[in-house]
Amino acid sequence: MDRGRSLGRGRLSGPAVEALYGRSLHMSASRMDQVKRCHFGYFMQYGLRAKDRRPAGFEAPEIGTFIHYLLENVAREVKIRGGWAAVQQPELRQLVREYTDRYAREEIDGYQEKSARFRYLFSRLRTAAYAIVEDMAGELAQSDFSPVAFELGFGGKDGQLPAVTITEGDQRLSVSGKVDRVDGWLHDGRLYLRVVDYKTGKKSFDLSDLRYGLGIQMLLYLFTLEQEGRSYFGYPIVPAGVLYHPAREVILKADRGIQPEKLQLALQSALRRSGMVLSDPQVLRAMEHSALESPHYLPIKVKKDGTIADGVASAEQLGKLGRYVDRLLHQIAREIGSGSIDADPVAHGPQDRACQHCDFAAACGFQEGRGGDRVRYIRSVDPGEFWKFVEEESREEGSPCR
Repeated sequence: MDRGRSLGRGRLSGPAVEALYGRSLHMSASRMDQVKRCHFGYFMQYGLRAKDRRPAGFEAPEIGTFIHYLLENVAREVKIRGGWAAVQQPELRQLVREYTDRYAREEIDGYQEKSARFRYLFSRLRTAAYAIVEDMAGELAQSDFSPVAFELGFGGKDGQLPAVTITEGDQRLSVSGKVDRVDGWLHDGRLYLRVVDYKTGKKSFDLSDLRYGLGIQMLLYLFTLEQEGRSYFGYPIVPAGVLYHPAREVILKADRGIQPEKLQLALQSALRRSGMVLSDPQVLRAMEHSALESPHYLPIKVKKDGTIADGVASAEQLGKLGRYVDRLLHQIAREIGSGSIDADPVAHGPQDRACQHCDFAAACGFQEGRGGDRVRYIRSVDPGEFWKFVEEESREEGSPCR
């Protein structure tokens, strides 16, 4: 038993790391998350490039591509027609139908030859799209922020902005990717930007995940826009926040006799954004005109005394968070460069850990306590604890992020 516990997976040698990953590490958001979720999972997927067999079908990635296509094209068409406040619901629904049909014709090979079930499931997406587009229209009609970029690329062949790049030792790490949408508000000669990410799953902005280095994509791009965005947009950039925008079919469990007003409130709650926005009252009101009284879309709460709670950060806090995110990139580069292939999955609880969604469980053979095999439990943190942690990290410039 003791000998079994001492057997570890070892570490990759320097030459092996370079052979598998190269001296320049090319990362994406999903790759960064995989490093922090489990080092063995990262090694299997991006080192050995192992793949799991999957049945053909219209699954989550394809749904996400469709939703992105639809929202981007509808938003551009609305801008041509005078903006969100000028376009009524019948017009919006017509645009959804047009672009849904166009996507089926132009983007799905052999759509008419697909099974009846496939076409039925795709048609259901149109119903979901109505609610998503109408919700977005309601938000932007009550906002001074408006979309200034869609599918904004960082790095790669078609990137409008350079990849995010850092150097750690003799390794270079670059992060490429795209932002679904960037909204802007021009005020006093400065452009306030917020990054919006459409989510077809149940992903939400989570300070506890962020504390452990997960889900940093939107913040990374926001802070990169602060540094690099002036060359693209032509104005000094002020980071105003990040938002996850639900983009999925909402199925509400409710009594048949529920009042329409209550049903609408339930739908509104299901489509509420999650994220973090600048706490400046003027900026909040620009994002949503009723933000300081009764916010419907922003992830904030107004207390009885009028103070804002949840989902906000001061400019100073965002600055410290930017430095923390930069340090996480250096940490990721060090972890890959060290050759770690430990099976060390993260978990929010005994019934929810990375192994449950891992394609490589059979190859891994995880055993708690064997060598480096261990579960890293993500402890829930409240905003006060989170900002205290970020404050401590910003003071310890030379120490690794824990």
